[in-house]
This record gives sequence, C-alpha cells and structure tokens, in this order.
Amino acid sequence: MLPRLLMARLRGQRRPVRCYVIEGSRLALQAARVTGRLIGITPERLQFRLMEIRDDAGLSIRVRLAYRDLAEVQADAMREPDFIACQQRAQGTDRLLPYLAKGLAAIDRAERGTLWRRMLTTQICARHISSDGQSHETPVVVMERQPWHGAIERYANRHGLRVIPVTAGWDLNRRLRRLARRLIDRIPRPRPTQAVTAGRVAPTARPRIGLTFYGQLNLKHPGRYSDLFFLQQSAIRGSDTVLFFEFPQDPLDMKKAAELAEEGIEAVVLNPRAATLPKARVWSPRRRVSVKQPRGRSCESAWLAEQAESYHALRASWRELCAAHRVKIYLTWYKYDGVHAAIADALRDLGGILAVYQRAYEGLASAETTVNADIMFGFSTMGAEVEQRSGSTIAYHVTTGYVGDHRVSLWRGEAMKIRQSLQQRGARQILAFADESTKDDARWAPGHPQAQRDYAFLLERVLNEPWLGLVVKPKRPVKLRPRLGAIAQLLARAEATGRCIVLEGGILHGSVPPAAAALAADVMIHGHLYAATAGVESALAGVPTLLLDHEGWAASPLYRLGVGQVVFHDWESLWKRCREHWHQPGGVPGFGDWSSMLDELDPFRDGRAAERLSTYLQWLLEGFAAGASRETVMADAAQRYALQWGHEMVTSVNAAGSIRYQISNRGLISDIALQAR
Repeated sequence: MLPRLLMARLRGQRRPVRCYVIEGSRLALQAARVTGRLIGITPERLQFRLMEIRDDAGLSIRVRLAYRDLAEVQADAMREPDFIACQQRAQGTDRLLPYLAKGLAAIDRAERGTLWRRMLTTQICARHISSDGQSHETPVVVMERQPWHGAIERYANRHGLRVIPVTAGWDLNRRLRRLARRLIDRIPRPRPTQAVTAGRVAPTARPRIGLTFYGQLNLKHPGRYSDLFFLQQSAIRGSDTVLFFEFPQDPLDMKKAAELAEEGIEAVVLNPRAATLPKARVWSPRRRVSVKQPRGRSCESAWLAEQAESYHALRASWRELCAAHRVKIYLTWYKYDGVHAAIADALRDLGGILAVYQRAYEGLASAETTVNADIMFGFSTMGAEVEQRSGSTIAYHVTTGYVGDHRVSLWRGEAMKIRQSLQQRGARQILAFADESTKDDARWAPGHPQAQRDYAFLLERVLNEPWLGLVVKPKRPVKLRPRLGAIAQLLARAEATGRCIVLEGGILHGSVPPAAAALAADVMIHGHLYAATAGVESALAGVPTLLLDHEGWAASPLYRLGVGQVVFHDWESLWKRCREHWHQPGGVPGFGDWSSMLDELDPFRDGRAAERLSTYLQWLLEGFAAGASRETVMADAAQRYALQWGHEMVTSVNAAGSIRYQISNRGLISDIALQAR
C-alpha cells in the first residue's frame, strides 16, 4: 500500500481520511503505523462482530451471503473465460464441474482465500462506511489477489466499493504442506491393508455399505444419535457395513473397536491420527494418482488445475478403497464440499451408488448445500423442490420423513423422569433450550458473547423464579462451560437449585437428541431460527416450540408460523409471551403451534423414517447381491418404494438426461433409457 499512497501524495491527490486494517499480525500493524507517519495516516484495526453486521433491511450479512449473494458471485465466476475453458475440456468427465462449483461456494471461516470470506470482508467494509455518518469518495479496499478476483471486484462495485489487488503474502505453511504431499506421493505404497478391530470380522462376498464415522456410535443406545442409525431399524447385518475413521478428535479406540467387532462391523482407519489402537493399521492406496491439468498464466487457471487434480486423486483413492472393502453403497450426510461428487464418480466406476441423507432442516436454496448424488433421502417432497432451486442433481430423491423420529418414543420414559425430578424441586413450568455452537473469534463466526447473553437470560430467570425449571440441550456439551466464561458460574448456581439440568454426552457433538429435552418440558426454545433442525425435531415430537431469530432472517418459511406465536426477535418478548400463555386459561391460541407446517416438514410423522431408509438400503444391497446393474438396482428399489409409500415420494431433481422415469397411477414406471456412461 505504501508506494501507492506515496505516489498519490506526490501527485497532490487527496490522502485517505482513515485507514482500517482487517487482517494482519500485531507486528505488521505496528510497522504500518510507523510507515504511515510518512503520509500522515494512522492505521487502526477494524473492530467488528459477525453477528452485528446487518444490511439495510436488518438482515444478518452472513445469512444473506449464504442464501443469496454467494450463488450470484459463484455464477459470475463460472462465466469467466478460464472456467468456461475448463468446462469445455471437462465435457464427459462426470462430476468434475459440480466438484469445481462446490469449491467456489465453500464456506470455510478459517480460509481467507474463499469467495465467501472475501465477500464477507467486502460487506463488512461497506457496512462500516455506511454507518460512520460521514461522506466519502468511493472507499477503497486493498485485498490480496486470490482466484476469481474479478468476480469479487464486480461484487464490491455493486456495493459502492473499489478493490485494489495486491500480491498475496508468502504462505510458508501452505508451501510446506504442498512439499510434504509431493514427498509422500513418491513413497512406494504397499498393498492396502485394513485396520484391525478388537475382533475378527468374518469374510464375506456380499456387497456392503460404507460410511464415515462422525463421532456418534451408540450401537447399544438407539435413543441417542448414531452414525449407524439405519442398523437400529432394519434387517441389515453389521457385517454388511464398513465404518471409516478419519477424524483425530474422536479416534478408533479399544472400546469402539470392541463394540464394532461385537456387531461384526469392520472399521477402517484412513488417518494415522484417527486411531489409538496399539497395532492399528492405516489404509492407504497403493499409488496416488496424479492427473496433471493444463495451467495458464492466471491464478484462476492454476486454481482450476489444482482443484481438478484433487478431484481425480480423490476419485482414484476412493475407487480403490471401496473396491478393497466391497463397498457398493456409500452413505453420507455431508454434502457441504465437493468430496461427495468425487466419491460418487468413484462408486460409479465400480458400478456402485452414492446415497446422501438429509440431516438438517433446509427451507431455502443455497449454493453451499448443493448435492450431486445417485440417491438422496429427504424429509419431505418440499425438500426436493429446495434441492432443485439449489441446482442439485439427484437421480432419485426419496422422501422418508425426519430420520430421527424413531428416537422420540425411546425418550418418553426418560424425559418423564427428568421432568419429575425438576417438579420435585418446585418447578411448575419447565422450559427446554437448545443452542448452537459458537466460536472463539466472534469476527468471522457466531461468537461466544451471543451464547453468553442467551444463557444469562434463562439462568437468571431460573434463579429468580422458584417455580421455573430448565432443561438445557447444548449442541456440544463438552464445550458449553468454556464457551460461557463467567456465565458458567450462573449455570452452576442454577444446577444447585435442582431445577436446571444439562443433557451431557458426545465428543464432537451432543449425543442426546433435542426431543429428549423437549419431551421433559412444557415449552421448547431453539435459539437459532437460521439453523432450525432442533426446533423442527421438537415440534415433530408434539411439544410447543419457539424460535429465536437473532439474524433477522424473515425470508425463512418458518416465519409463516407467526411472529409472537413461534418466532421471536428477543428474549424479553419471548418471556413475556410465555408468562401470558401460562397465566391465561387454556393458554394463548397458536402459541408454539407448528401444525400448519407439519405436512411439509414430514408427511409421514409415524416414527418409521429410519426404517424406510434402511429398508431402501436393504433393497439396494439385495439387488447388488443378485448381480443386477446399478441402474436396475436403483430403478427396482424406487419402484418398490413408490408402490408401498406413494408415487409422489420418489422424484428426480435436475437429472433429466441421466435417468428418466415417469409416475403413473400404478406407481413408478422406470425408463432405463440411460445415457450410458
């Protein structure tokens, strides 16, 4: 920046009124202050919190970016010459283009170079300029030049800013990681070996389902979250399942290995740090595939080449992994990056299937949630419409209902015990509260201060009102007290009254479902309308449920439930409404009532969603075991499901040309006129 500012001063141009620093070390900021004296500028660090950045309509910027702006800038970047050239080269390369598109739409708060992070930086600057009450010439944002800078420049211009690109800093860590990968690629690879579990898994020639462990096992506790939930509701055998371990935060240990071995489930370790077993072997491909891509002079061309090489490497390694362990179906819920597209193509190479199941409520389209899969299991038919608007491509979208609904009946008895324990200590009215996770750095993610305010309000009410009970369901119980800081003392005092209970359990995420807290309470409160899955589960469990909208996300379909009835913008109005409801004979009409939307959230509501999903998987396995092709297996399973549960429960999303079928009064009529690949 300094040469530009010095030149501007020599030319007699007006110097900047203020200079704010968003990213930079303490040492860099000190250096900038020293050199800034040469031109009469004192840089200041810009102080902000993401949750406080709103647009003119009062909408949280981070929400608006995810559901509107990100798709616009993604589409703009995809119209640039480098992307078009890559698209022309990639014709017929299966899901490479969706993989690249997901890379553009990635929301990674820790990565400065993503489109989302740079768009957020632009909006933060624009909001700060508009709020300081002073007139300015066109504000200038100095930003490291990263891929797709043109799209960011045009986005900034639309919001009254001018972007000046500068050379990106030299990232030592990134260069070391690249060097390490190159060295690893040159190491000769032994034949793949599978990780050892505590017991020996009997060999079988049957096709199997593979999935990744995300921190929830609970094979003997069907009321809790489990990555293997479909086994609890089906005749699928444990030996038909392979569980992949790749996250160091919750590694494969002796306890997990013994539990898996007891059920005949094979565990495969993909990351050396994802196992603590003394003799655990880590699976790795015999060779790493490196498909070199043409690189132009632009950083966009280099980015595309790097991403394409990553796609081919992932596709090859997952193809080898699935072949080695006879995986014909890979089941996952994680669709927020492009990896699932590469896995889908790896399975296609083997004649297998990628199946994605919906885990979170999604009411609106978003570039972040786009999915490209053979099969997707969704809560409702409305979900298929959202996927269509998001640009997803799904050969078969299968409506199963909310996949956690079987846990509700399993928790009724335990929830009643929790309720009675609170009542014995004087609680006449009981609230339940489900929170969302927060981060240490409130600048780039929802921070702890918001969680502290939420908990402070509720805990003070418990301490001040001897008739009030509280059941807390944190998203990450192990992180709750550190996140609360000084407010943790209030929590300890509230727990000491016997009228406040925290539902514990789980490492990466809580293992107790929201319905457990809701069933113990008179009213459930979910403190996050933007991510409303806990509220949806509680409402489906039949408990009056309220939503706090801290982001001002009035575009959400959940607003149709009514402001002041289900949706609230602050704690004071919510608490006032609760008291009115409790003191009014018969309660406030419509209070916490979701009945008008239940059909579009889950058309079944019978506690059998996981059973339907697992039965569908079982049909797929049976088809593969009989030697049928993947196209026939998928078509037959879809037809059986449509005949049993209704033809409207199976549909296609933007998949014309890859698979076509029609619905008649007799059910699903498969048209296996597949464009052969």
